[in-house]
Amino acid sequence: MSLRSRNWDRSPETEGDRRFHDLRDSGYTGPIDQDGNPVTSGRDADILRRMAEERGETVDW
Repeated sequence: MSLRSRNWDRSPETEGDRRFHDLRDSGYTGPIDQDGNPVTSGRDADILRRMAEERGETVDW
């Protein structure tokens, strides 16, 4: 575990925090659940995907 936290308040990273930051650091821009896992299907993901497409964003999630 890294001694340097990527949390905004510098609190120790949980496993969910680590997954969240790793996804964002890798360039993932899609939705992420409360446990740090990517959300690529379901009603909420569909809504966010449609909104991103309407803004002209490339959606690859």
